[in-house]
Amino acid sequence: MTQKEENYLTMANVTLQVLNANKAIWSDQPVFTKIVAEIEEDVKGINAAINRAGIKSIGATATKYQTADAAISRAVKYSGLAQIHALETGNTILFDELKISAWRLERLTDQQLIPALEGIYTRIDALKDELKPYGVSKDDLELFQKHIENFKQHKDQPRVVIAERKGFNNEIPTLIMELKTSFFKLDRLIKIWESTNEKFVRDYENGRIVIPLGARHKKDGTPPAI
Repeated sequence: MTQKEENYLTMANVTLQVLNANKAIWSDQPVFTKIVAEIEEDVKGINAAINRAGIKSIGATATKYQTADAAISRAVKYSGLAQIHALETGNTILFDELKISAWRLERLTDQQLIPALEGIYTRIDALKDELKPYGVSKDDLELFQKHIENFKQHKDQPRVVIAERKGFNNEIPTLIMELKTSFFKLDRLIKIWESTNEKFVRDYENGRIVIPLGARHKKDGTPPAI
């Protein structure tokens, strides 16, 4: 959503507050009532589009990090147990190869983390018989592998979400255009009360100019957008 669209939505919300506060004045005017209802519906639609974009983005990111954390914690745990085996058997090369920390893994990019996790799994799986005395079972290794696969499936999800979010954001300009059309009509209908309720008309007009003045006037001198 652009700053200009945010400004217009702010104006619409402020003007709606004025309209709802003065509903007793215009509620018996069917055309005016219909247009106000359309404005309320469009404002709700814009807010819904904003919320859908935000919620999807947050949800996908959370799932991605949860699956990564699960895989990393298993990698660190089983590497540590394998290091104990390496110490007890005097295999210093294996010990050094298994020096893994969550801190280092967490700082890898997604593209780096997946092969790193798969490499750790391969090393641990090759030692599965030797690691049985340390409490590493076949089921443990299968779960470790499953965590890696889950992360691989979720790592690209935010990209999908970005595409969906663009779709939601594309709804907004259409709804803004509908709002502009509705306000164009109200700006003329409000004249009905120009002589009978000056305060209502003035409050409405003040609500309509909430948009920063600089955004309402084009440099070429053409009339401002409605």
